Amino acid sequence: MMSNTIVARTALGPIRGLHSENLWGTKYLSFYRVPYAKPPIGSLRFKDPEPAEPWTEVLDCTVESQGCSQKMMFLETFQGEEDCLHLSVFTRNSDPKKLLPVMVFIHGGGFVCGSNETQVYGPDFLIEKDVVLVTINYRLGALGFLNLHDPNLSVPGNAGLKDQSMALKWVKNNISYFGGDPNCVTIFGESAGGASVHYHLISELSRGLFHRAIVQSGSAFSNWALSPDRDWAGRLAQALGWNGIGGEAAILQTLMAADHMEIVTAQETVLTPEIKQEGTINHFVPSIEHYQSDQCMIPRHPREMCRTAWGNAIPVMVGMTSEEGLIFYPDIKKKIEKKDPSLTDCIPLDLKLPMNSAERKIIADKIKDFYFDKTKTAQEKHDNYVNMYTDKDFAHGITRLVRSRCENSFKVPTFLYRFNHDLPTLVFVKPLFCPEPGVSGICHGDELPCLFKNSFTEVTISKDSTEYKAIDRMVTIWTTFAATGNPNCDATRPELWHPVAVTGPPFKCLNISERLEFCQLPETERMALWDSFYTRDTLT
Repeated sequence: MMSNTIVARTALGPIRGLHSENLWGTKYLSFYRVPYAKPPIGSLRFKDPEPAEPWTEVLDCTVESQGCSQKMMFLETFQGEEDCLHLSVFTRNSDPKKLLPVMVFIHGGGFVCGSNETQVYGPDFLIEKDVVLVTINYRLGALGFLNLHDPNLSVPGNAGLKDQSMALKWVKNNISYFGGDPNCVTIFGESAGGASVHYHLISELSRGLFHRAIVQSGSAFSNWALSPDRDWAGRLAQALGWNGIGGEAAILQTLMAADHMEIVTAQETVLTPEIKQEGTINHFVPSIEHYQSDQCMIPRHPREMCRTAWGNAIPVMVGMTSEEGLIFYPDIKKKIEKKDPSLTDCIPLDLKLPMNSAERKIIADKIKDFYFDKTKTAQEKHDNYVNMYTDKDFAHGITRLVRSRCENSFKVPTFLYRFNHDLPTLVFVKPLFCPEPGVSGICHGDELPCLFKNSFTEVTISKDSTEYKAIDRMVTIWTTFAATGNPNCDATRPELWHPVAVTGPPFKCLNISERLEFCQLPETERMALWDSFYTRDTLT
């Protein structure tokens, strides 16, 4: 697969990459571990990112980054490094004079784990098309999202999102060296990466750094994408030995003295059962910043930012999988085992309802009646729980994004999709959460193996296989949108994929299954239920 190396220029200095070949023999160039910011270590821990300094000697970019410090999902092991602000570039373009569209991918992982490793996000599929691909790492967990109130301490929060924005600035200044067009950049991401894309669409910090966006299975409206203020920094410092004296200055001193993996380990203890009962999934995630800094990312509530966002003027493609909620399969099993489980932990966080409030119980009862009133069999109960989690944590956030776009961006299109193609030989996310055989549905993340090669599936993907046809269709749609701002192409025919009507719901979507169908979003009635819990001012 790998042969000799190649040296390329960047605005900061020369780098050495690899001649590579994908599984169908297409040759391309790979550059790994390219620094886009100063290492966020020492005095720069928790701080906003600073631009990388130039170098003169050829920098070795032939070995992949380990990613940022994290506890690996599903495993009781830790990996990554604090010096992790690197990106990877993949290109076939040997003629930088003929610039190609650029696609920048932001990985998911709940803002606490994940990386751009090719083990999960191999470029083999996308590199078949005329695009230049960039994948990035960004700080995770407390190291990326801890915030303090005191402006004198210079830890406003959202460093991980600001890392992403800094990476986009690197792309703007350097991608032409790799044959990419800095004036035709599309960012796309899945789950926390999808929510990140939405934040860049609405934040002034990222204004003009990209020209199109694809939001997959996450948004700034998602139940898990905005942190409630629970003194996470103080809780973390106490877990690391802080005695509770000295306020935020002492908190920061404690955190600065700890090893980066000590911080990652300690943050696991901060999310207590009581806080989880409120519906909080993660702690150190994006938050509203308490004061304005030079790199302020989220100055006020995302729904307010959406109304006047610069990103309302660019095309967006947004969507989800049909059974996103399967990612919560272990929780679903526990609820099914209870004869009459309470659903008070299923109330959206942004409603800010106290645990024992009458209104919280009323909404919980409405959810219970809607999803389970007519349930008769165990399978129906299972399916309805999957639907409820799908709607609560993913689908409703997506449709709120679409509704916001309808209300605030009248001159540019928003294309809505629903991925519903069952490809058991390709998927790797669902088996991790649903190891039991026979669990049907398209889980959160099940579209990713149609965009990226991963090392967890062993199927041979020949060009006459069903898997290849599904991959080629998805990649063609995604790259066509990146090139033109319109996903309609040979791969979508005979259907014509229209943007959503600005008049609002019910929305129409492209249902991507074994065949394509442009239809009303099947979850429309379910979305109306969740809409009803909000006032007009708090919905979008």
